[in-house]
Amino acid sequence: MESGAGIGTFTGYGMKILVTNDDGILSPVLATLADALSREHHVLVVAPSTDQSGMSQAFTHGQKKRLSYRCDAVYPYPLFQVVGTPCDCIKFAISELFKDEKLDLVISGINLGENAGMSAIYSGTVAAAREAAMWGIPAIAISVWTHSDPHVDAAIAWLLRLLRRPGQLPKPGSLWNVNFPACDPSQIQGVEITAMSTVMFKDSYETTVSSHGLKEFRLQGYKPPEAFLPGTDDFALHSNKISITPLQVDQTNPVEASRLAALSANWN
Repeated sequence: MESGAGIGTFTGYGMKILVTNDDGILSPVLATLADALSREHHVLVVAPSTDQSGMSQAFTHGQKKRLSYRCDAVYPYPLFQVVGTPCDCIKFAISELFKDEKLDLVISGINLGENAGMSAIYSGTVAAAREAAMWGIPAIAISVWTHSDPHVDAAIAWLLRLLRRPGQLPKPGSLWNVNFPACDPSQIQGVEITAMSTVMFKDSYETTVSSHGLKEFRLQGYKPPEAFLPGTDDFALHSNKISITPLQVDQTNPVEASRLAALSANWN
């Protein structure tokens, strides 16, 4: 299939939105989101062929590694599955599949499970949005804490309302990490613009023995709520608020940079 195949003329709101996720092409939530968006926007779906949760910014590269894909449908929107990671999906979509197209926005999700705080570092959902921002495309990663239809439907409805105000969307090169709390949608206490929480997981490993007698380990972890600070995404979620955390590609630490500048005279 040639690059951009299956893209037709769209006469809705006119936004061309690339949709991906880290749960894989078979996620019913992906189809629900894409179907809803396609009623108002021009949608292109490029998602991993399998579950890629927790893959962060991993991508396929190297002389002996190859990326492959297939096109599953072109109506009502192009649907591509990539044998790779969420980051691969964005790279391949921008640099190959739709290299002659101008993408207005990337939406990654809807992820089943929260991606707030330190979860965002590990998340393939957030990494896909970050990859888009690295290419100068505005991006939104969206996650729901609770795996239920009402929670997903509420998140989609909220997102559709947001997209009807294109002037209020992320700027090129930036990304928003949006998380919905675990409470019933009717109990949500509003939206809070938050900082990223840095409360680390309490990790442990459960020891099991395989059917072949081999010792195996399964990671278990949680973030201690008592450590959450007001103004952060973790705290907002536990306060039954939708959290929007604006993130950026530049990870420079300005405080440490200032400290090093004062020390640099000793190094020259």
